[in-house]
Amino acid sequence: MRVTVAGLLLVTALASSSAAAQPRGLFRDPQDGRFDVSEFLLEKKGVLPIPIIITEPALGYGGGLALAFFSQSLGERVSAGTGRLVPPTIAVAGGFYTSDDSYGGVLGLFHPFRRDQFRYLGALGGASLKLDFYGFDPDSPLSDDPVAYTVEPRFFLQRLQGRLGKTPLFVGAQYLYVDAKTTFDVDLPAEIPSRDLKVKVGGLGTSLELDTRDNLLDARRGMDILVDAMWYGAAFGGDESFGKYQVQGLFYWQPSVRWGYGLRVDARATSSEAPFWYKPYLSMRGLPALKYANDVTLLGEAELRYSIDARWTLLGFGGGGGAGESLGDVGDGSAAAAGGVGFRYLVARQLGLGSGLDFAFGPDGEFAVYIQMGAAWR
Repeated sequence: MRVTVAGLLLVTALASSSAAAQPRGLFRDPQDGRFDVSEFLLEKKGVLPIPIIITEPALGYGGGLALAFFSQSLGERVSAGTGRLVPPTIAVAGGFYTSDDSYGGVLGLFHPFRRDQFRYLGALGGASLKLDFYGFDPDSPLSDDPVAYTVEPRFFLQRLQGRLGKTPLFVGAQYLYVDAKTTFDVDLPAEIPSRDLKVKVGGLGTSLELDTRDNLLDARRGMDILVDAMWYGAAFGGDESFGKYQVQGLFYWQPSVRWGYGLRVDARATSSEAPFWYKPYLSMRGLPALKYANDVTLLGEAELRYSIDARWTLLGFGGGGGAGESLGDVGDGSAAAAGGVGFRYLVARQLGLGSGLDFAFGPDGEFAVYIQMGAAWR
């Protein structure tokens, strides 16, 4: 599921600007006189309304609203020694609705403490998602004629990360519980066991993350490498025992003022006992969510950036991947490629934050538009 929060740009610049604010230059950069929301974002704290814009083809177009409470302004969280942004405590309550009648809501809390030595994340929510099942066999009739279904998950997440010394390496532990009910508009496909229609998933896991990115919002240099493993079973409140694993690497380079590029590699796997809606799928601009799914997925994506000037950047992106029952089957199973072009406007110079649109083209003539705030990869 692709949910884009057109965050703090649409949040504040459109919702909060006024005739009284503009003369103070709140949305004008004193350096070049162009539109910029740096000062507002650096000074704002308390309750902040954040519009949510959804442009995921699998869900339809839609939107919603999140109310975020910031304990401190971003300006108060910029380290005097390094100039890096140390995230503040953020509490969020939000909901969304789409043109396909999918909807959901969430309550969440992100709390860094001990000078960002530890990071806590907690979330509680639920949804009703109307999706399509394409099957796991690319040669089956479902791949061209999917069946509609509705999955209604209720979830509870707890995560704690700790930094090793003063390094950019984080070690984490997490717990996830999901109670989900699924209904199909037609007879249950043969690929799906009846136990998946009403199932509880409970799991405990660990993660290791090395993050050297120069900007957590919109990186230009550095890397973020994540290794994540979860084990599910009755001991953690679930109905079935299985594992889920992910290895992801995000790499950024900026060899000159105008040219920059990035690379993303992603590998995910589950054992066969995982519910069909919880199996990994190819997640990339231009590919509908959940369409290319199976027990194992591999994905690679590259992005090239060219800065026209200090504010405007053009970019091109593309990649592909495959899904299969095992690592050896990935090349023979569902495979897809997608790519496109986009642009960014440096909307908050002091935070190095850009915003813009990506236009993506999929393998079957599919077309999608993504509203981006910051980096496209998370």
